[in-house]
Amino acid sequence: MPSQTIPSILDFKTTLLSTMGYTAMLTLVVMMFWLYNRNERALLTLGVAGIITTIGTLLSYIPLPISPWHNLILDMLLLLLFHPLALVATRQMLGMRNHWWFHVAVVSVTMLCFVYWGGPGSYTRRVISLSSANLLYWMMVIALLCRCRQWRTMIGYRLALGLAVLTAMVAISRLTMALGEEGRGFSERNQLLALYTSLSLFWLTFCYSMSLLFISYERLLLQVRSQAQEDGLTHLFNHRTFHELAAGLFQRARERSEGLALLLIDLDHFKNINDRYGHQAGDEVLRQLADCLRTESRHGDLLGRHGGEEFVVMLPQASRVEAYNAADRLRQAIVDLHPRAGALQLSISASIGVACLRDREHENLASLFLEADLLLYQAKRKGRNRVEIEREPEPEAQH
Repeated sequence: MPSQTIPSILDFKTTLLSTMGYTAMLTLVVMMFWLYNRNERALLTLGVAGIITTIGTLLSYIPLPISPWHNLILDMLLLLLFHPLALVATRQMLGMRNHWWFHVAVVSVTMLCFVYWGGPGSYTRRVISLSSANLLYWMMVIALLCRCRQWRTMIGYRLALGLAVLTAMVAISRLTMALGEEGRGFSERNQLLALYTSLSLFWLTFCYSMSLLFISYERLLLQVRSQAQEDGLTHLFNHRTFHELAAGLFQRARERSEGLALLLIDLDHFKNINDRYGHQAGDEVLRQLADCLRTESRHGDLLGRHGGEEFVVMLPQASRVEAYNAADRLRQAIVDLHPRAGALQLSISASIGVACLRDREHENLASLFLEADLLLYQAKRKGRNRVEIEREPEPEAQH
């Protein structure tokens, strides 16, 4: 009894058409993201790449008034363009410049090999030409992602790197298969493999676009989170975030009986700067002071802007002597700062109150802040530009 062939809707062309639908939808989503965040030029590049890929796929189904050979050339050129555009988008995502002449040269050489070396009669040479270009671009993407270490903690980055490696492996398999069959033509089995690997490239490049979109989303999320946690002028932790983080350090220090110190830093006569030189000069002084505190602080110290010209620093695992020395070092660094505001070079100083954790006296973070605040005003009262760490008895009222 002859075997019966069961027709399937999952043939190559139908699958390719459905892939085109996914590509068109992804392109729409990417362009919408770009419209909301036009600073991400990589999204615009990905959107253009998606449009070109969709048109290239459509050419496989729409009869054009040209010969099939010329139709194939145009189709392959459009599909090939996704790969350099993926590299361009990756470089844009990482803040790097692109050299368009390089991409024009590679695409031109690839298509010349496709047309004149491969031609209508050599499928294997055409596959070798396109696979070589694909491999070149994805190896460059892999090298680029491996070089940019600052993004390695992001999920989107790791996803993009994994997809780039898989895409390069598919390009290697296609190139190896074509080189092995060069001069003889693909066998029926290898023709099927070539179709499957070609379809794999579609899906992998589709997923790579999604990974770059996810990187853009992660970066936007980090930016929003940073804006919610940081003071907009100095980029130190704002009042709310500092207190949340400081509460954790305070609790840990009490549980482990570790040293902990809180420094309240207040610029001396800052109002005079604002009144005499304007608020822009005052803002510039605060920005440069924040940079100074970042430079002079230890790794692991917690820095924040407490409000106005007042800053706060928490020193985990700091003894009383270490806290005083750190505070005095900051005081001297502020004196030596001489911040610039336009053509002006100003002289500033700061008073610092240092409260060190004592379990019996500091049951909560508020009590530690209260002591630091009292010591700060003690420093102001005793002449400013000084560090106070020990409270003095209040002078008795005169009768």
